[in-house]
Amino acid sequence: MLFKMFGKAPILTLLLSLLLINSATAGALKPTMKEMRLHYKQAMDARDPAVFNDKIAEFLTELDTARSYKFSPERKDLSLEGLNKVQTLVSSLPPATAANLPQLQSQLKEVDQLRLEYHKKVKPGVFDLLLDTFKKALNL
Repeated sequence: MLFKMFGKAPILTLLLSLLLINSATAGALKPTMKEMRLHYKQAMDARDPAVFNDKIAEFLTELDTARSYKFSPERKDLSLEGLNKVQTLVSSLPPATAANLPQLQSQLKEVDQLRLEYHKKVKPGVFDLLLDTFKKALNL
């Protein structure tokens, strides 16, 4: 019906621009998550306790940045729940020493499990992205 009223091109242009706006908004969190992933991997690969401790500190800094992100109302509670669980887990780790480094790296694997669990729970579908974009465009 909309195609008949307005024509295909304007509707498709509107949808594309709304998707691009939504991608730009969501993109603000993506670099932070990539940095968190990098610091996590570097901590997991560390052979020196000092390097592990530095990477965990950098991870926690990026985690604070992620927690301050303005999530959509539909995903805010669940997203913050996951980030808070990661914060609790990582903050509870004692400083690494040569003696406990392998044990800490083993405990840190739980962060990846939380990542998988919460990404699955909060990952929006295409319809959700379109709906969120329309809501933002209409200030709803």
